Amino acid sequence: MLPTDDNKWQDVENCDLLSQLAIEQALSANWEEAAKINEKIAKLDPQNVAALNRLARAQCCMGLVTKANKTYQKVLELDPYNVIAKKNQEKIGKLKTEVKAPTNGNTQADGASVDLSAIFVFEPGKTKVINLLNLASPAILAGLNCGDKVTILPKKHSVAIAKDDGTYLGALPDDLSFKLIGFLAGGNKYEVFVKYATTKSLTIFIREIERSNKFTNQPSFAESHTEEKHIAFA
Repeated sequence: MLPTDDNKWQDVENCDLLSQLAIEQALSANWEEAAKINEKIAKLDPQNVAALNRLARAQCCMGLVTKANKTYQKVLELDPYNVIAKKNQEKIGKLKTEVKAPTNGNTQADGASVDLSAIFVFEPGKTKVINLLNLASPAILAGLNCGDKVTILPKKHSVAIAKDDGTYLGALPDDLSFKLIGFLAGGNKYEVFVKYATTKSLTIFIREIERSNKFTNQPSFAESHTEEKHIAFA
């Protein structure tokens, strides 16, 4: 039986049990705890590439991009053809070239000059965190990572969110869809990133990147002081 107390897993030495617990923590988006558990598995079994891949994903979702990159590199040293590690290293490389470093000179604890927190900067009226509805299958959602860039697909009465290849991920709530359809038709432009993803839920971060003259004084989203807490990294 898996330990239910948060501290009791530290006494567990069985890698299979720890792996189950690590997966549960990841599915609940408890990335810090997931990282700690996977680190312990990696100490018990340094060749466990599954645990290292899970550790790298947790690090990435905490904004520790440089650490995640190094962890994926460890996987590739053990298994040069590991598809998960290769794919996610490519994503990290792409993020580092596309995302500008914070202008305040701050860096992450792992020394990264560019990190995922640069994506999720709260801007009143210009950004929105929202849970998608009518989700895709768990198999599709399981392949998503924090920071993945996704696409807005406006339709006549709704707005869908999809991967770059057109794979459907979920839909925006009707009220937000209605507003965005009007803004998009009027010339506004937006970018969207995965904020949290499990096999049963998908939270995205939307940012207005261009506002048309038609909506000069009209913000895309109602300002919410609570939203800033939701998008901050732990």
